[in-house]
Amino acid sequence: MMTQVAIFGRTSTQEQDYQRQVVDMQKVADHFRYEVVSVITEKISGAKSNMERLGVQTLLSEAKAGKFEKVLVTEVSRLGRSTLETLKLVDELHSYGVSIYLHDLKSETLNDEGEMNMQTEMMVHMLSLFAKNERRTTIERIRSGMQQAKLSGVHCGRYKGTSEATSTFLSKYPKVIGGLKKGFSVRECVKLYGVSLGTVAKIRGLIKNKLVVEKEAA
Repeated sequence: MMTQVAIFGRTSTQEQDYQRQVVDMQKVADHFRYEVVSVITEKISGAKSNMERLGVQTLLSEAKAGKFEKVLVTEVSRLGRSTLETLKLVDELHSYGVSIYLHDLKSETLNDEGEMNMQTEMMVHMLSLFAKNERRTTIERIRSGMQQAKLSGVHCGRYKGTSEATSTFLSKYPKVIGGLKKGFSVRECVKLYGVSLGTVAKIRGLIKNKLVVEKEAA
């Protein structure tokens, strides 16, 4: 039985069409005698998180259902615009036993036993380091901005003793929503944005249920 694979292509809204990626990956599939059972493409802006990317959600849904064994991409950057998002996607695909063929590296992320090879381990380690650095930089930028706001007399966080309707408080927490979509934990958002643990947890639940469609904070 032929190995079943998916082709995944992505471009930003500023780039050309993704058809070239599909053609190149089809040639790879033909070379290795793979059966292409799914072609997933998307054209998105850099601000979109994986949670908001229909192409990524389709890819994960089909991977979870066992539709294919491998995903063919031209390069690792096609999996995500940020290091953290890329790392999360690689980890989730691996959790479903799906290997990723990276054409620019001419290698796969998993071996025949379903384990990461040395090159992949190095790549994932580097991605983790970059993601940690990205997160640290973002956190420092947010803290600096909040400190500057406080010095200017702008209140940050929620006033004690106040209560808000659900429709109201959601609209007042775009930064929390943006932070969660960027991969920050609930506790990190609590520290960064000065809101309660319960509020952040509730917002995260709404995001997971796709009930929140607020734009990410700038």
